[in-house]
Amino acid sequence: MSIEALINEYYDHLNENDQHISQYIINHEEECKRLSITQLAEATLTSKSSILRFTQKLGFSGYSEFKYALKQQNTYHTEESSFVAMQQEDLLQTAKLFNQQNITPALQAFDQAQSIYCYGTGWGQRDVLQNFMRSVIPLQRFPIHLQSQKELSLVLNGSITEKDLMIILSLSGENKPQESILNQMKLKKIPLLSITNMSRNRLASKATYNLYYQSTEIGESTDEIFSMMPLFQIMDLFYRAYVDYKQIDLDKL
Repeated sequence: MSIEALINEYYDHLNENDQHISQYIINHEEECKRLSITQLAEATLTSKSSILRFTQKLGFSGYSEFKYALKQQNTYHTEESSFVAMQQEDLLQTAKLFNQQNITPALQAFDQAQSIYCYGTGWGQRDVLQNFMRSVIPLQRFPIHLQSQKELSLVLNGSITEKDLMIILSLSGENKPQESILNQMKLKKIPLLSITNMSRNRLASKATYNLYYQSTEIGESTDEIFSMMPLFQIMDLFYRAYVDYKQIDLDKL
């Protein structure tokens, strides 16, 4: 799993000092690959013990293991790639992100949930979810598609319980759902699977389970435009992983 994914996963356990360190590392990744623990402490105006505690909170035995993991990450520069290569790289990195993540807990939650609710934060995300929902019906999973934040709120105030699963597909993970809705989910202990672009984001930090994909913004217009291909890919990979998890023979369906 990438360092950003780990930061998202353990974000609720990070104090203000840890968050400052993590933000510096995200913004200066290439530089941090070369820094010793003393140099990183100086750069972040913290101490060696603070850096060590931060890396241990992310699950590393120490700074050396953390630094090795950081060096293994691939950095992608869209300006050096053609338009076609941009999408190819997004799909490649999405597959790598999927393989780096331990998705077994999410598959178990998907399998054991009494009801599954799906919410996409935009029309493109809703199209992806519709395709995913059709694919899992033969597997005896029947997700309920929520079309708006209002429907999401109604479900939260009604029938959903901690024995169910909420799946939210988003691009940025920042704008939707509203903070109050996410807080309500956490208060009611609703299991939440967030599926977002690879970044430190609000939705992923509040989720029980995370899936990440890479979709690079197209062009430099004020309107954010992204390819939906990586979203279709990550949902298809999750569907295939569930088939493997259940050891289902598709020829017999």
